[in-house]
Amino acid sequence: MKLTLMGPVFDASGYAEAARSIIFGLADRGYTLRVIPRDWSQLDAGLPFLQKQKLIELCDSEILPEGPILQICIAQDFHPISGRINIGMTMSECDRLPPHWVEKCNQMDQIWVPSTFNQQTFFSSGVYKEKIKVVPLGVNVNRFHPAVPPMTLQERGRFVFLSNFEWIPRKGYDLLLSAYLEEFSGSDPVLLVIKAYDGSEFDPSGTKMHRTWNEMITNLGIKNPPALKLLTRGMSYDEIPSFYSAGHCYIIPTRGEGWNLPALEAMSTGIPIITTDWSAHLDFINDENGYLIGVERLEPIPKYGIPNDAVYDGARWAVPSLADTRKWMRFAVEHSEDIKEKGTRAREHVIRFWSTGKMLERILTLLGTMEG
Repeated sequence: MKLTLMGPVFDASGYAEAARSIIFGLADRGYTLRVIPRDWSQLDAGLPFLQKQKLIELCDSEILPEGPILQICIAQDFHPISGRINIGMTMSECDRLPPHWVEKCNQMDQIWVPSTFNQQTFFSSGVYKEKIKVVPLGVNVNRFHPAVPPMTLQERGRFVFLSNFEWIPRKGYDLLLSAYLEEFSGSDPVLLVIKAYDGSEFDPSGTKMHRTWNEMITNLGIKNPPALKLLTRGMSYDEIPSFYSAGHCYIIPTRGEGWNLPALEAMSTGIPIITTDWSAHLDFINDENGYLIGVERLEPIPKYGIPNDAVYDGARWAVPSLADTRKWMRFAVEHSEDIKEKGTRAREHVIRFWSTGKMLERILTLLGTMEG
């Protein structure tokens, strides 16, 4: 039982969180591991000392064990190693893959994607069907749970919306801010808390994000805006669960997701989700445990002058309804009992189907077919 894992392990990205879950889970089950880190985010995960030391020990090992090689990264960075079983773990947030991703995927022995959404989009783009395996990214239900002491927000008596994302157009921050500003005023007992970072430029003070908020207030002619709290500093591993337990409802009117791990973390904490009725998270969010924003249409993804332009070239993502986003935000504030009930169902759903343990069961089954 041996495995080499290549990918991000020390940063705060979703890829790194998945890698850490796999590393510690397989190590606990007796696997011999070698980790080759490929961190790309500037935002450190703030890991506890013992966890970080364990990862450093696995990275320092000079022995490349026999067995499969698992590469966790964007598909264009896959590099199969001759004579080994090569597994690529990746995801995409739009409706098709670019040709260079398809070529890289088909060079691997298996492609692990987290969702049935990606299973379909990868296959329809040209990745060989027999290579694609669905491996959902689980969440630690003991780390993210309703009893975690909440972060102090100093805003008592308000209904708290939470959101957690990289400050990029795909996440729909423009739609979220517009819906919030148009639906509520400073007289409403509401608070929107956004934990965000700007991956395009190092901006720990959130200057660009605050500027966007102020410009939207001016452009919309808002005289008495509702309360907003922007959290732009990095949080420690131990702090993050308290962020979710401080809220009543998690919202992200995203244009597309490869998985949406923060939403799953929020559900595990016992709060329901408002999000777009499209892409990967529909595997675990439905009308029973959350609120789905209608999609007006799919649109060609604009070019923003960033590296992802080449990845999204020719692809489409969703246009979430602004009216629907406003509707569900208002509904959440006025129907506290429904929010509590859906939060309870969300937590139960995650425990039953989407825990880290369930993810590891799937991985162990797939790795078991490669032994011998």
